[in-house]
Amino acid sequence: MTNNQSPRAAPPLRDYQADTIDRMLSYEDRAALCVLGTGLGKTRIFTEFIRREVAENDHHCLILSHRAELVHQPLTYLSELCCGIELAQQHAHQEPVISASVQSLVGRLARYNPRAIDTIIVDEAHHAAAPTYRKVLDYFPAARIFGFTATSHRGDGIGLDCVFKDVLCEYDTLWGIQHGYLTPMNCVQISLKYKMGSVKINEYGDFNQADVARVMSGTAAGVVEAYLAHARGQTIIFAASVDEARDIVALLNKRIGKKVAGLILGNTRNRDRVLEAYRLGALKVLVNFGVLTEGTDLPSTETVIIARPISRTNVGLYAQMVGRALRLYPGKTTALVIDCVGISDYSICTAATLIGKPLPEEKPKEPETTEDKLPDEDKVQILKDKEIPETWIKEQKEVSIMEKGKGVDKHGVAWLGTSKNGYILIIPNMVYRISAPDEAGNVYLRKNKKCSRNAVPPQFVFDYVYQDLQKNHPHDAHIWDESKRHQWDRQPMTSQQFDLIHRFAPNIILDTKTMTRGDASRLIQLLLYKNDAAEKGGAGHAS
Repeated sequence: MTNNQSPRAAPPLRDYQADTIDRMLSYEDRAALCVLGTGLGKTRIFTEFIRREVAENDHHCLILSHRAELVHQPLTYLSELCCGIELAQQHAHQEPVISASVQSLVGRLARYNPRAIDTIIVDEAHHAAAPTYRKVLDYFPAARIFGFTATSHRGDGIGLDCVFKDVLCEYDTLWGIQHGYLTPMNCVQISLKYKMGSVKINEYGDFNQADVARVMSGTAAGVVEAYLAHARGQTIIFAASVDEARDIVALLNKRIGKKVAGLILGNTRNRDRVLEAYRLGALKVLVNFGVLTEGTDLPSTETVIIARPISRTNVGLYAQMVGRALRLYPGKTTALVIDCVGISDYSICTAATLIGKPLPEEKPKEPETTEDKLPDEDKVQILKDKEIPETWIKEQKEVSIMEKGKGVDKHGVAWLGTSKNGYILIIPNMVYRISAPDEAGNVYLRKNKKCSRNAVPPQFVFDYVYQDLQKNHPHDAHIWDESKRHQWDRQPMTSQQFDLIHRFAPNIILDTKTMTRGDASRLIQLLLYKNDAAEKGGAGHAS
C-alpha cells in the first residue's frame, strides 16, 4: 500500500545520530541495542537507516511496536516509501517497509516467509524480552535486529541478553542535557500526606497498582495544590490511578474556573483530539495514567508532575516521565519536574547493560480471587470529606537531579561499600574488590589476589561479577544474592566466622549470643578490607 501518513520534514542528522547509523550499517552480528534518552531522536535514526536499507540494499524492513501510536509514528518520516501496516483491521501486503503491532503480527506470522525480512527494528525495545516479541523475532532467523529504547532496564529485572548480543550505543538523558540536545531541568520535591504502608512490589518490579490506588486516594487535591504553586507552561501530570487522574482534572478545572486540563487514559477514544488541543494550546494540562510514558512527542511541555509512586527498581519509568519535558522547544529555557513521590532521590539514569535475571518459566494463570491481598490491619481507608486536610503538602524542597549523576545496576548482589568509595564482596574461597573510580570514572576489579590490568566502566565490572557468581558460585547465592540473603543474615554466627574475625582482630570482643551471620559477614569484609589496605600501605588499584 502507499504510505498515506502525514509527511514530516526530517531534521538534519546530529553527529551522534549519524554515528549510530554508521554503526548499524557495519554491524554484522544478529542483534544489538541502541540506548537513547527520551527526546534524542531514536525514530529519526532508525527511519533514516531504513531509508538507506531500502534504497541502497533493496532490503525489506519490519518495525515492531506495542502501541498504535508507535506503529504510525515512524511512517511520517518515510512518506516517500511504500509502507504496510499490521494493526487490528489493517494488513500489510509484502511492502518493503512494514510497521506492525506485535500483538497483531504474532497471530499472522503464518502469512510471512521467514526469510522475507532482512532487518527488524524494535521500538521501545525494553519490552523485547516478552514472549510475544521473542516469538516474532525467532520467526525471522535471518533478520538483523536493532532495538531502540530510552532504558535497557526492565522493572522486573529480566535481562535483555535473551534478545540482544551487544549495546551498540548509549546516549542517556544526562548526556543529552550536558551536550545541549535536551533542555536543562530544575526539580521541586513535594512531600504529600500519604503513607505507602505495606504496598508491595509486583512481579514486574513496580508497586502493586491496586495498593497504590488505595494509598493515594484523595491526594488529587495535593497534586492540584502543587500544580498551582509551582507549575509553569504546558504541563503533563502522571497520576497514581484512573480515579486520581479523573479527580485531578475535575479539581483543576474547577479551581481555575475553566477547562484547562484534559484526560488521557488507556481507553480514551478521542485521544488524538485531546492531544491536538494540547499541541495547539487550547489545553494547558494533560493528566494521564500509564499512557504518556512512551511514544508521545509533545515538545512544548515545560512541566512534568510525577504523582504516581515508582519503585526504585523501575527508575527507567522515572526517566521516561521526566523526558516528556526535555525536548527542545522555542522559548523554553528550562524544564521543571515537580516530584510528589520522592523518586528524585535516585539517579535518573542507570548505565546500560544487557545483563539481568534469566527469563522466568511461564506459569499457568492462577484463578482470579476477590480476596484483598492486604492484611486487615494494613488496609488503607478512603478519606471522608471531614478527614481531608486543608493542605496536602507536608514540606517541599529543591533538588538537583543532575548532581545525582548516573547510577549502576548491581543486579541485586550484596556488595558492601568501603570507606574509599569502593566495594567488597566475600564468599567462601573468593573475595571480589572493586576500586574507587578514577578521574575518568573507571574502576579496577580484584578477584582474590588477581587484579584487572585496565580500568573499565563500573557497569562492566558489576555485570562480570554477577555472571561469574551465577556460573561459578550458585551454591553461595544465600550470601551474595540480596533477595535470598535476608534469612541467612538472621541466623547465629558460625564458628568459622568467629575464628576468622579473631584472626584479623585478636583483641576484639564479640557477643556471640546476639551477633548474627549477617553481622559477622559484614565485619569480616570490613576487617579484610582494612587488613588488605594496611598490607599495601594504602597503595594498589583496588582500594
